[in-house]
Amino acid sequence: RSMILIAVLSLALIYFCSPVRTIRPNWRMFFLGAGFMLLETKSVVHMALLFGSTWIVNSIVFFAILVMILLSNLFVLVFRPKKLWPYYVLLVASLGANIVVPMSRFLALPGWERLAGSCAVVIVPIFFAGIVFATLFRDSSQPNVDFGSNISGAILGGLCESLSLIIGFNYLLAFAIVCYVLSAV
Repeated sequence: RSMILIAVLSLALIYFCSPVRTIRPNWRMFFLGAGFMLLETKSVVHMALLFGSTWIVNSIVFFAILVMILLSNLFVLVFRPKKLWPYYVLLVASLGANIVVPMSRFLALPGWERLAGSCAVVIVPIFFAGIVFATLFRDSSQPNVDFGSNISGAILGGLCESLSLIIGFNYLLAFAIVCYVLSAV
């Protein structure tokens, strides 16, 4: 109830108390931000459950996320993708694989295999999400509005992280898939 109240009050404040009414948000970027926040949260929790919740593990996860974002930006610079639907399909497929593959499968693997397998499942969707974001941002005519929309979506994703207490972290990715599909359409 508190999440709904905060969301309603925030939207009311934006609508009634600011000159933002003349600016239309970019809903694609909004839902990309929400999906990414959920994906990032799931990545941190997944790796913490596999390797322990330490500063080193969290640092490695955030380092891997930043490397994937860098690689996706370099991919967009070099290959200059025009159509985004293949990357949306790969993103949703990799998130689906992330939901279907149980964490217990990784716990049975020895050291480096556990690390490589879990990183492949957890970090790969970030690469595809980064390609979509970088391509949309590259082609943006209003980068300030698009970036603001993305950050607003990330706030929604942050609020939706509380849903993990009800549905579990694994199914939080189902909500991320919904956000990415809404971004695609």
